[in-house]
Amino acid sequence: MERYLQAAQQILDRVIVTPRLTRTFAGREATLSIYLDGDYDVRVAVDPNATAPKLSLKVDGADAGNFAPQRGRGGRGAGPMLGVQVHLDRGTRVLALGGDSAGITSLTVEERRTEPAPEKRAMHYRLLGSEPGDQVLQPRKVARQVIASFLPKAFRRPVEAAEIDRLMAMYDRAAERGDPYEERVKLALKAVLVSPDFLFRMEGRKTAPGIYPISQYELASRLSYFLWSTTPDEQLLRLAAESRLQDPKVLAAQAERMLDDPRARTFISTFMGQWLGTQEIGGRFMPILTETLPFYDAAIAADLKMQPVLLFDRIVGENRSLLELLNSDYTYLTERLVKFYQMEAQIKDVTGNDFQLVKLPDNRRSGLLGMAGILGMTSHYEQTSPVLRGAWVLDNLLGTPVPPPPPDVPPLEVGNRKTAKVSMRERVLQHRADPACSACHRLMDPIGFGLENFDWMGRWRDTDVDGKPVDATGELPSGEKFNGPAELRDTLLKQKDEFIRQVSGKVLGYALGRSLQDGDSCTVQRMVDAVAKDGYRARTLIREVVLSLPFRNTQGGLSNVAPVEAPKLDISTVTSKTRDASSHNNGETPLKAPAKK
Repeated sequence: MERYLQAAQQILDRVIVTPRLTRTFAGREATLSIYLDGDYDVRVAVDPNATAPKLSLKVDGADAGNFAPQRGRGGRGAGPMLGVQVHLDRGTRVLALGGDSAGITSLTVEERRTEPAPEKRAMHYRLLGSEPGDQVLQPRKVARQVIASFLPKAFRRPVEAAEIDRLMAMYDRAAERGDPYEERVKLALKAVLVSPDFLFRMEGRKTAPGIYPISQYELASRLSYFLWSTTPDEQLLRLAAESRLQDPKVLAAQAERMLDDPRARTFISTFMGQWLGTQEIGGRFMPILTETLPFYDAAIAADLKMQPVLLFDRIVGENRSLLELLNSDYTYLTERLVKFYQMEAQIKDVTGNDFQLVKLPDNRRSGLLGMAGILGMTSHYEQTSPVLRGAWVLDNLLGTPVPPPPPDVPPLEVGNRKTAKVSMRERVLQHRADPACSACHRLMDPIGFGLENFDWMGRWRDTDVDGKPVDATGELPSGEKFNGPAELRDTLLKQKDEFIRQVSGKVLGYALGRSLQDGDSCTVQRMVDAVAKDGYRARTLIREVVLSLPFRNTQGGLSNVAPVEAPKLDISTVTSKTRDASSHNNGETPLKAPAKK
């Protein structure tokens, strides 16, 4: 709660210009309110007939510095000035003089501050309707108008007079203690920014059992946080006010409009990062290490993180087939990525480090499984991992999480590529010979073997650590055989409905902000059928999500108010209850960060 209060205060301090503090006190001690963290000049004026004393300053009882002579005098008839500069934090502060204070006529505290930037002045005017420093006539009436205008935007719904009254009580409290107008408004708005109605999506729920449509404003918030990760715009709120948003045609049209808006990139980047786990590239996954800096650094990590986002962005933006996530014949590259992939001889027209759409020279790197970010984060340090790669494909692309190993099974030994005498494939085959391990490894390992042409950083290789040609052959328990990533990709495409079901479930879970329940399986299947019928187009999936029964309705009978839920949910953990029960891992990814040995 303290962190929420601190964040709200910092936000308001960046938007509202508080008048510069200048206070003068008679005597050797002063209690005053500091409204902004910063540097302050503390000066004392000395009687002209007195000898300049040696003084120190204490702030809240702690030593804060010694006074030194200042240029100028303390005013007409006053003697010399003594001063010291101190840093004061926001809050009530007690300043006291230490030493002989005889002859001191006044103590002045003045804030050091540069003029606010034009951008801040503009934000101040936009929020408060007056220029910084202007005297506000009828301040309480104007403050109520400011809060009444801001509150529906913050709460994303109409508000009642009683809600405004509660906030005005905060304004009155600040007025009673003598705070300037701007600080009174800040206190009221601070209460808004830490309110559950602002921080969470609050949704009413019927007490009687059954399925009920959510309110128009709740639907506007669901849609806006799904596709934009922010509050509804004026058009959504207007449609909600007109009770038109539950109309399927209107709702579908709004989804199309929002996908065409640049704000939809937030959904695309957040969803892909959570689903694939690529948001951790450069940190928990594929950390930046000293020995990799000659070819892998923070800029490369950022590019690898962005690659799948740009792929999905094109698929959604142009309403292309979702199957291109597996078999696209194009990708996005920067000049430094071309060098990282060691593709300079094949791709020569990419210059500069802005992403460019590139047609792939062959089918080695088609789709997600050709991207080094995914391949690198499913490897060990200096060693590929068919197990991690196979598990990642099963869990993330096919929706078949692999259960954790049974107890008392020793982990697969990971060697160093410089000292290993046998290939990773040979070690994996030796490990799966254990009957306790074979059941799961028969599922994972063949898929991982098909990706062995990619080294531990996702770059292409033809030979293994032992100098022999890479063996990238695999055979699934069903008997399907493949050799290399291209044939593996073709094999996976034979299970395209399973892939689309996985993508559909992930998008639905992201949109709802919750894990999927058993009852959602019918909804997911209807979405899969509709998407397949329309050529697997991406926007068909988005449309089916927003028109689905779970997205537009809520279930009654549990409580009067639904539990608050955050605007975003990490959908890497979204799965159905049925799969949770069978895998015993709650849908969590089994992958671990490749780390230095």
